[in-house]
Amino acid sequence: MPSDFNPYGPESMMWKINRERVVLLGGPAAAVLQVAHPQVAMGVAAHSKFRTDAIGRLHRTLEAVYTVAFGTKDEVERVRSAVSRAHHAVKGEGYSAFDPDAQLWVLATLIMSSVTMYRRFVGNLTKAELDQFLKENVAFGEIFGVAPARLPLCWKEFESYWQGMLGSPLLCSHPLCAEVANAVIRPAAPWFMRVLAPVFRALTVELLPGDIQQRLRIAPASLPLWSLLDCLLPSALHMAPSRLRFAPKYLLVSK
Repeated sequence: MPSDFNPYGPESMMWKINRERVVLLGGPAAAVLQVAHPQVAMGVAAHSKFRTDAIGRLHRTLEAVYTVAFGTKDEVERVRSAVSRAHHAVKGEGYSAFDPDAQLWVLATLIMSSVTMYRRFVGNLTKAELDQFLKENVAFGEIFGVAPARLPLCWKEFESYWQGMLGSPLLCSHPLCAEVANAVIRPAAPWFMRVLAPVFRALTVELLPGDIQQRLRIAPASLPLWSLLDCLLPSALHMAPSRLRFAPKYLLVSK
C-alpha cells in the first residue's frame, strides 16, 4: 500500500460518487469490458469460477471497492494484502494479473462506469471534480497494483485513453473474451442468475460500443430497461431515503 495513503473523507469525490448505489448499474458493462481485454479474459477463465460463482465474485469485488473507498487504513491494508496474494496465482502462458496494461484497463472500466452512471442519474460533474476523482483513483489503483504514473490525471487525457482502447484491435482479440463475457451476463449458476440474465444483458448492451458488442457475440437486449430507468431514477433518487440511496459502508462512516 502507498506509504502516504490516507483514507478518503467527506470532501472526496471517492465518497461523493461511490456512495451512490445507482453507480452499480454500470457494473455488468464494466465487467464485460474488463474481460474484453485478452489477458483479463484468460486470467478469469483459468483462475475463477465465473460460470458458477457470479454472486460470490460480485460480492468480493464490491467488498474490496467499498472497503478501499470508505475504510480505515488498516482495513485498506488487509484488502491490499488479500488482492496481492490472489493475484500472485493468476499467471500463465500469455497472461498475468500483474500486467500493467491490463491492470490499468480494469481500473479504467471502474472509473468510467461510475462516472457515467453518476452523470446519467445523479447529476453533473465539473471538470475539476472529474480531475479530482482521477487523482484520488491513483491511490485507489495502487492498492490493486496500478503504478501511479499509469493513470491520466486529466479527464480529457483519460477520455483519450478510453477511446483509444475501445478502438484498439487488442480488445476482443482472443476467443476467450467472447466466451467469458457471455458467461458474465448469463452465469450458469445459481439458478436465479439465469432468470435475471435478460436484465443483465439489458444493462450491458446499451453501454457497449456496437463493434465491441458484435465482436463479443452478445445478443441484443429485449428489454427497454434503460428508457424506464431514465424516466424513473433521477427524480426517485432525490426522494429516496438515505438507507436506500447510499451504500451501507458509506452510511456507517458518515454518521
